[in-house]
Amino acid sequence: MMKELFPRKGLPNIIQKLENGDTVTIVYFGGSNTRSEGYRVMTADWLRKQYPKADIRSVNAGIDGTGSDLGCARLETDVLRHRPDLVFVEFVGNDGGDPESKARIEGIVRQIRKRSRFTDILFVYTLKERDVALFQSGEYQKGALMQEEVADYYGIPSIHLGVAVSHLVSEGKLVFTSREDVSISGAVVFTHDSIHPTIPEGHQIYTDTITRSFEKIRELQDHPGRSVHHLPQNPLVPANPWEYASMLPLDSLTDFSAGWSYMTPDDCALVREYNWLFPGLWRAVDPGEAITVQFEGTHIGLFDIGGPDSGRLKVSVDGGEPFIVDRFTLHNDHNRNQYVFLPELPNGKHTVRFEVDTEKTDKAAVFEACGNERSIEHVRQHPDWYDQTVIQLGKLLLVQPPL
Repeated sequence: MMKELFPRKGLPNIIQKLENGDTVTIVYFGGSNTRSEGYRVMTADWLRKQYPKADIRSVNAGIDGTGSDLGCARLETDVLRHRPDLVFVEFVGNDGGDPESKARIEGIVRQIRKRSRFTDILFVYTLKERDVALFQSGEYQKGALMQEEVADYYGIPSIHLGVAVSHLVSEGKLVFTSREDVSISGAVVFTHDSIHPTIPEGHQIYTDTITRSFEKIRELQDHPGRSVHHLPQNPLVPANPWEYASMLPLDSLTDFSAGWSYMTPDDCALVREYNWLFPGLWRAVDPGEAITVQFEGTHIGLFDIGGPDSGRLKVSVDGGEPFIVDRFTLHNDHNRNQYVFLPELPNGKHTVRFEVDTEKTDKAAVFEACGNERSIEHVRQHPDWYDQTVIQLGKLLLVQPPL
């Protein structure tokens, strides 16, 4: 029998504050499963019923399609400024088995610990359909195992949400994925897309696992009183730069060529739609327009909006051979938030130039390669929308460890 809960050092500080009837802030930090009105809303409601005297404030810090790398950069803006008592961390789905994930998750933990030794952290591991067979053969996902090393090192409790789900699949009580228009008698349909649990039924299973685990952690809590969480001087991942990640306004370190314009919510419907992420967007439409960023550190990235009109960026680092970073992706039959980090650089001063490329991606071919008929049809219907080289930038992402 696989364990779903590893309690480790528990959640001593938030449990004490809840039992005292204090005000607590819980930040739910992750991807689309966290952003949706699922386990985030349901677990906060459960806690309010358990602790009617406490004032429980819940912060939605989930962003669809984002991993722990962007998480490290946006931690200050989206998590730490709320002064949380508890942070849920949910990135295993979007990180997958990326070997860098361990360093980035540790970067998140170290940033939280540096700000406050009293903030409790809880790792939750969601699952995708492809993970079910792993659980049934007695294995956790590769990405979860990497995070478990971090959890062990820092004493952070973790919950494997896949254990209960895969049991229900084995017992025939749950169908992992089924179309929305098909109902199956006697079984819960868990997702319609193999990734995102249905609301409320699928997310209820996640919620039940989390609340059951919370009760166990509460029972195990032996000594009342505030607990100071340990921050080892040395990171688990040697020379890990990710605790020095940040997200900055684009114009803080950037020179723009003449053709860039800054769009605010007053100018533009797209900026109004993404106003929860960016106060405005820097936009260029013509090949040859460029930005140049001078910074000290190991990583630079862009947090942007991609869509059918997105172009490519020709990037040169420290005057080196240019390479292409395409801002059009196989998901861009609609506008969506996205981001990219350039490969790691030696720690030091760098000058990076991003130029809108003259050449265009064959966008229909991108959709054809993954067999997406609906998107191919969208290109046929809106050829002018796709035949553009637009770049729309929201924030600068940097990793800047001390030299």
